[in-house]
Amino acid sequence: MYRKILIATDGSDSSIESSRHGVKLAKSLGSDILVLYVINDMAISRVIAAMIRKGFAEEDLRKALKASAEKIVSEVCKMGEASGVQVEPLIKEGDPASRILDTARIEGVDLILMGSHGEGGITSKLIGSVAQKVLNWSSTPVMIVR
Repeated sequence: MYRKILIATDGSDSSIESSRHGVKLAKSLGSDILVLYVINDMAISRVIAAMIRKGFAEEDLRKALKASAEKIVSEVCKMGEASGVQVEPLIKEGDPASRILDTARIEGVDLILMGSHGEGGITSKLIGSVAQKVLNWSSTPVMIVR
């Protein structure tokens, strides 16, 4: 039923837990995983502007953000490897909800799996804003892990 699962992660506790759940699900179903980290372009614009004012170079900041994203994605890849699940890492920039939805469509995934709350930002009382957008706009089934 779910041959290809897209796990959206941001390194938060919720996304780490949802990634564990996704790897277990993929193992039980014999599915492959795409793990996606989206570098939020709106958030990085504000951070970079503030850090440049403090004397940091924009290129160095972008490299640090990319390195952080790679580390987070590699952790999910390690989870998959330990469980015998094929995991393909993806890192993109942009609006997280839009990139998750675009990736799901382009890659032809059967399920989007993500945590209920991400790392900071504005969240509603019951579910994070990115998760809510993905739920509202996705034509692909979505599983939210609490």
